[in-house]
Amino acid sequence: MNIQTSKIELAKIVLDIENPDLIQEIVEFIQSKENLSEEQKTKINEAIYSLDNNEGISHDVVMEETKNRYSKYFK
Repeated sequence: MNIQTSKIELAKIVLDIENPDLIQEIVEFIQSKENLSEEQKTKINEAIYSLDNNEGISHDVVMEETKNRYSKYFK
């Protein structure tokens, strides 16, 4: 998918959002990303790429490992 197609798809998704809090979160995310260093942007893009290709660790697995490792904090 090229960048223009991606932008159009993103615009469609945003236009369908009815939750003003979610819109505000999206705006804040975009603004915060613009203030990141090139290294930070690269790392974020690498992480997104990994997750898109099922190379990441699921939230459930991370939470299970965390609960096992730090059980005294999970009562």
